[in-house]
Amino acid sequence: MIKNIGKKSRWLLCAALFTIHYSLFTTSCGKLFEVEELPDDQMAVAELSLTRHTVDLMVGDEFLLAADITPDTLAASGIYWESADTTVVRISGERLTAIGPGETTVTAIALAGLKSDTCRIRVLDRWVLDPYAFIYDMVIYADVIVNGRVADDDTLVGAFGTDADGHTQLKGLGNLRHSPDGRQYMVLRTYSNAADGENLSLRCYDRSRALLLESPTTLVFKSNATLGTLSRLYTIVFE
Repeated sequence: MIKNIGKKSRWLLCAALFTIHYSLFTTSCGKLFEVEELPDDQMAVAELSLTRHTVDLMVGDEFLLAADITPDTLAASGIYWESADTTVVRISGERLTAIGPGETTVTAIALAGLKSDTCRIRVLDRWVLDPYAFIYDMVIYADVIVNGRVADDDTLVGAFGTDADGHTQLKGLGNLRHSPDGRQYMVLRTYSNAADGENLSLRCYDRSRALLLESPTTLVFKSNATLGTLSRLYTIVFE
C-alpha cells in the first residue's frame, strides 16, 4: 500500500519542482543519484511497493528489503531509504541491520516520481537462557513445523512464561538434532521455579524469512516430565 509522503519526502518534492530536467539527491549512505523528471503520463501511473510491510529481526541480524517499482525509469533513478529510528534498525541500500530491541519504520522513496512505501520493523532482543536460574525442568522431543515445512538451522524456538514480577521470561530454547536414521527433530528443554502448572507459550523466530510466529499450543509445565519420544515425536506447529 502506498503511504502518504512525509516531511522529508515533501522536502524532496519541493526540490524536484525547481529542477528543469535533472536533480541530485543524496541517499542515507551518501551516494548521489541523477533524478529524471517523468512525463505527466508516466507520473500518473508511477508506483513503488515494498515486497514486505512487516519484518521481524533479532538484534545483529540482517535482511534485504526489496521494492517493486514501475515504470522502469523509477528504478533507474534510484531509491532513498530512511529508518525512523537508527537505534533500532539501520538501512544501507536495501539491507536492514537490527541494532537494538524496539519497533520502528523504514521508508523507501523513489527519487523519480517521488512515490513512497513504508515497512514496520520489530527488533527482538537476543534469546538468552540461564538454566541455573530455575529449579525444575521438563523435556519435549518435538517435530517442529514452520509454515508447512520442517524446522531447519534458521529456526529458533523458545518457550516463554513469567517471572516473579509477572514479566515475560524465556524458559526454554530448542536444539535441533538428527536421529541415527537421518530424521530431524528438536529437543526443547523448558524450566520453571514452580513444580507444576505453569503455562508456557511457544514462539518461533524464522531467521531466513525474518518472521516471529506463535504456536497455538500451550505447554503446561510439569517437573521432570517428558513429552514425546524419538519414536513418537510431539508435534509443534507455527503458522
